Amino acid sequence: MARAKPKKSPAKPQPISSKKALIPVRALDFVMYNTKEMKATRAFYQKLFGFKRGHEWSEFWSEFDTAPLTFCLNDGTSRAGDPKWDWDGAACVALAVDDVPAAIAKCRKQGVKILIEPVETRVCWMAWIADPAGNRICLHSRKDGSAG
Repeated sequence: MARAKPKKSPAKPQPISSKKALIPVRALDFVMYNTKEMKATRAFYQKLFGFKRGHEWSEFWSEFDTAPLTFCLNDGTSRAGDPKWDWDGAACVALAVDDVPAAIAKCRKQGVKILIEPVETRVCWMAWIADPAGNRICLHSRKDGSAG
């Protein structure tokens, strides 16, 4: 019987931000589109572009294996009624940060508009803010420490 190789922890990426950043960003983690037709939208990207299933694949959240940046689809309608899961809106980029709640605290001190407070999922922490033009930004931190 072959001996299994020990799993290595993902290397912690170096920040892509300048050293003066209030919230250092390690990488861009994902781009998210919203859809009310999850099955049809997934099929579109799979058939037209040949995208393969990624790690998470459900009726609420589906990831495609598009390394180095993950492409995600979100169906905000399936969890309607709970504001922390209402991610419906324009496309969103996710920035990998070390600590989402701490990043939100810094945003609050800077007067940044907080759209959704930190939410813990099975695999990560996320929160949404808006830039001055209203563009949505997800602050994101994977529990395994990986980014990008």
